[in-house]
Amino acid sequence: MTARIPISLALACVITFGLFWTMQALVSAEGKLQEGSSSPKIDFVRLRKNKAPQEKKREPPKRQKPEQAPPPPDISMSKASLEPSTDFSSVMSGLNVSDAIADGLVGGAGSDRDAVPLVRIEPDYPMRARQRGIEGFVHVAFTISKAGTVKDVEIVKSQPPGTFDKAAVTAVSRWKYNPKIVSGVPVERPNQQMWFPFDMDN
Repeated sequence: MTARIPISLALACVITFGLFWTMQALVSAEGKLQEGSSSPKIDFVRLRKNKAPQEKKREPPKRQKPEQAPPPPDISMSKASLEPSTDFSSVMSGLNVSDAIADGLVGGAGSDRDAVPLVRIEPDYPMRARQRGIEGFVHVAFTISKAGTVKDVEIVKSQPPGTFDKAAVTAVSRWKYNPKIVSGVPVERPNQQMWFPFDMDN
């Protein structure tokens, strides 16, 4: 009986020591985990320095000359032209009727005359072609109707193709003529041709 007491005390001491050792190990492990936690990271953003603006040198557009410009066709018709705002009535009001008949401007009975231009409008230079320094020409053919208007405008040749076509057709379509007279009757005047040079100097 007396031998059990020392054994019990020794066993109790061992168990108590083991418990304290286990608790100490747990406390020390938790501290290590907390100490090992990563610190917050701080990112630094570098700002670009403002650079002084640089001036860009712009060169004027280089002129593009057409390869070969054909000579203007021979036109037998008169080159007289009037202001765009001039109409047929205002022209005839300032003419003496007898003088006009003698000159062939008014078709009398049995008198013949060719078509006479009344209003001619020059084509506008396309803005895009002017900005790019492009030059060229347009050769058109058209018909003068019995009423003195222009119809059936066609492009015979143009350089560069399609650059100045619309401007030339628009201008020619607004032209006005005294129609051709044959035996006192107005008739159509087909196969009229005109050559328009598009030169930035002019």
